[in-house]
Amino acid sequence: MKLTRLLTQNLDNPIGLGCTKPCFCYTLQSEERGSRQTACQILAASSPELLEEGRADLWDSGKMQEERNYAIPYEGAPLVSRQEVFWKARVWDEKGNVSPWSGPASFEMGLLEEKDWKAAWIGQGDDFTGDKSAAPAIVGRFTVKARGRVKKARLYISGLGLFTAGVNGKPLSENLFEPGESEFNRRVYYVTYDILPFLQEGENAVGVVLGNGQYVNFAVDPVMKKGDGTLSEKHRYQKDDTIFLKDGICGNKKLLAQVELTMEDGAVVIAAASSEAWKTGESPVTFQNWYGGEDYDGVKALQMKGWDTPEAELKGWGNAAVMEPPKGKLAAREFLPIRIWERWTAASVVRLPDGNWLVDMGKNSAGFVCLRLENTRPFAGQKIELYPGEVLKADGSGVDQASCTQSCDTLYQCRVMDSYVVAGTGSEQWHPHFCYHGFQYVEVAGFPGIPTVENFEGCAVRLMNEKHSDFETDQEILNAVNRMTDRSIESNMMCSFTDCPQIEKLGWLETTQLMFSSMAAGYDIRSWIPKIMDDMQDAQVTEELLGEAPMKNDPESYPGFAVDRFDNRETEEAGFVPGIAPEYFRIGRLFKDPNWGGACVMTPWYYYMEYGDEGILRKNFGMMRGYVDHLERQSVNGVLKGYAHMGEWGQLNEETPTTLVATCAFYLQAVTLSRIAGILEETKLQERYRNLAERIRSGFYEDGECWRPEEESYGNGSQASFGCALFSGIVPQEKEEAALRGLMAAVTARGDHLSSGEVGLKQVFHALASRGENDTVYRMVMNPTAPSYRHHVDQGLTTLPEFWNYTELWNGLGRSRNHAMMGHVKEWLCRFVLGITPVEPGYGRVRIRPWLNEEISRVKGSVFTVRGKVKVECSRRDGQVLMVTVIPVGAKAEVFVPFEEGKRCFLDGEEFHDFVKTGDGYIRIDGVPSGRYEWSVR
Repeated sequence: MKLTRLLTQNLDNPIGLGCTKPCFCYTLQSEERGSRQTACQILAASSPELLEEGRADLWDSGKMQEERNYAIPYEGAPLVSRQEVFWKARVWDEKGNVSPWSGPASFEMGLLEEKDWKAAWIGQGDDFTGDKSAAPAIVGRFTVKARGRVKKARLYISGLGLFTAGVNGKPLSENLFEPGESEFNRRVYYVTYDILPFLQEGENAVGVVLGNGQYVNFAVDPVMKKGDGTLSEKHRYQKDDTIFLKDGICGNKKLLAQVELTMEDGAVVIAAASSEAWKTGESPVTFQNWYGGEDYDGVKALQMKGWDTPEAELKGWGNAAVMEPPKGKLAAREFLPIRIWERWTAASVVRLPDGNWLVDMGKNSAGFVCLRLENTRPFAGQKIELYPGEVLKADGSGVDQASCTQSCDTLYQCRVMDSYVVAGTGSEQWHPHFCYHGFQYVEVAGFPGIPTVENFEGCAVRLMNEKHSDFETDQEILNAVNRMTDRSIESNMMCSFTDCPQIEKLGWLETTQLMFSSMAAGYDIRSWIPKIMDDMQDAQVTEELLGEAPMKNDPESYPGFAVDRFDNRETEEAGFVPGIAPEYFRIGRLFKDPNWGGACVMTPWYYYMEYGDEGILRKNFGMMRGYVDHLERQSVNGVLKGYAHMGEWGQLNEETPTTLVATCAFYLQAVTLSRIAGILEETKLQERYRNLAERIRSGFYEDGECWRPEEESYGNGSQASFGCALFSGIVPQEKEEAALRGLMAAVTARGDHLSSGEVGLKQVFHALASRGENDTVYRMVMNPTAPSYRHHVDQGLTTLPEFWNYTELWNGLGRSRNHAMMGHVKEWLCRFVLGITPVEPGYGRVRIRPWLNEEISRVKGSVFTVRGKVKVECSRRDGQVLMVTVIPVGAKAEVFVPFEEGKRCFLDGEEFHDFVKTGDGYIRIDGVPSGRYEWSVR
């Protein structure tokens, strides 16, 4: 066997870690069938030379009887701040043969102790009264003596709300929106950069520009009214539902930065630490708002050229002010950054009747346009305005921003706009750095000359979770549905899993659990989900939080926001998890629901099933218990009546009882928590939550909103009523067949149309497909009339809208066209059409059961697992079935091959008899070990 892709804390050679017992994983490769790991050994050393010599001065695990190649915790010498660790591994296979040592991997600790930080938080000052919508620049200078003796150089930095950083005039990375969003009153991330390649002998400079992000937005009036009540030229859209501002969740822009040099002799020198000696001035970013856009002055940038180099004179710049630190504690970032992941040229540019230009980017995206300009010298000082949007005005006369600005009346009453003042240097390019948008079209005003598509480059941004998997059939509409869903997931894969890239940009929690399997089917989200779980922990109400001042609730301090529409403390108690995390604010009557807050239970459970790492269960067990106990106190006879706000959000022409939807979720969470307690060997708690689940089931069947015994029907008989009951498991086994018949009847009653919202949709699809009703799901997905996914494709959509009737809402322009919440078709495509499903945590045992019908004669794809990719390709042609399966090292599979009576099965060309006929069109082969297999039926 061969070891490849060594990761620490699910990251590739990370620096600046905060976890003092990070976990190791690696991928195993073997050409032999049946290969599996039976033991492993890990060596960890303080230098690559010691590791090469096999002298593990930090940790020699010895031969561990360990079958897992993932989530192996470091158990060596205690790790300290700045500690470098170099490690390698080898394994023993099922025959006792030992592999060669892997190549080396490494990781480095960040600053673990508060005393390690010598820098101060600095900025424009806590009492700054100037224009908070501009982005200040800050410069710190330091001297490097004997550059050749510097072994290592690090910049530890955090900037709130967002920052970009460079050394000696060169950007440190392609990362965007650093350092990462968090519940800023609890946790503030810092980033570690390797700056050794940027240093020069003598004078050096660190240059930072600070943007607002979520941290500053809500401390500023984004509408920017003049004294006479009219709107200023800078007014922009800002998410402005009812504000709930926790103490410390927002504040003024500020920077913390520390440069450390490690010399050849091991001495650590703090070369620079942010202080009042650092200089601050205006940057070319004259306006920026996380929602409303960014203005950049190229002329000013030209005048300031070199400001972040040691040679700049910085005339007129003042000293920075030392500021109060943010309330949250510093934490090392241990998840991947956000970057531009896709670039493409605009599809078309046409002139509008008013002289503006309409640019069609060809597909809906989360990101921005990069302007690419040539021959600009005659146009110095000319301002180009870019108005992004997802839809056009009804008459085609330009962009309408209704779907990305809470449906404000017109473009110029509530707008999203980026602008660029041409520098006049001849060749220029620019894109925003402190905001992004949801858009397919851009209306352009003030363009110098006649634009072409080459002037507008689309840039899609997301958190860089690797896309490892693929899906393809010979049914092109299904392929388009898969692409549409992937693009919607990618558009919302930010620091949180957001609800949309334009209206809200908030981490509504229901999607992290409801869409988990859909996301994990295509992307490696191992380092991302623990970050989201930290957000949930930080947002959970504790006894400590209840004792604090809950919010800033002064309309004069936060003009433009309505703050008195509801009681923010409604039903709040210890254990409660809100619907959004980080909870930057709270929307009235839309903040509590077990399918949202209950993500704190279900997301770790799905993570454990997908990746086999019980550490996430242990770390979040206290939060899970607190939340389920909260729900128990809010229930009556086990039923959550009158509690949940959102219910079956997004349903169409249905009124599925919220009591049923919420109580089914409560039941599933109690059952799941009981299972988790068993895994963690908490036997008393296992029994306690098992008993709670039984009380919930009893109450459910006694409640008239949930169960109608005279009709043997659930809720109001909607698809979601039956789907939620079946998926949750609250339906006793003896009632399952009748419930399935009821669900099928509900689908038929809607003419095979979709009617469920985001909660029920997943559960309807799963309840049907897991019980052999793929044909029914297929008819719903492929229905030629709305609502259906096929109808979305036929309408030319490239991402998923928030609601099925998206064109009927709000003056016919509808809501967001880029939500992932209705993307549960992805789970069906991968789990039930491609047919790859984990049977045991971490895919120790996997089911492979591809599905073909009269319109699908070939399906091909793969799913990422901690053991490697599971692959399948299955086709039917001329009465023969050909199927190739690839099972990764260490896994075993239940392989289901499509089969017809009278046919014979062959494996690698030889007739094969060791199978069981399932009676539903398949044969099953159990316990298939790792390797590549070619099956045929003819």
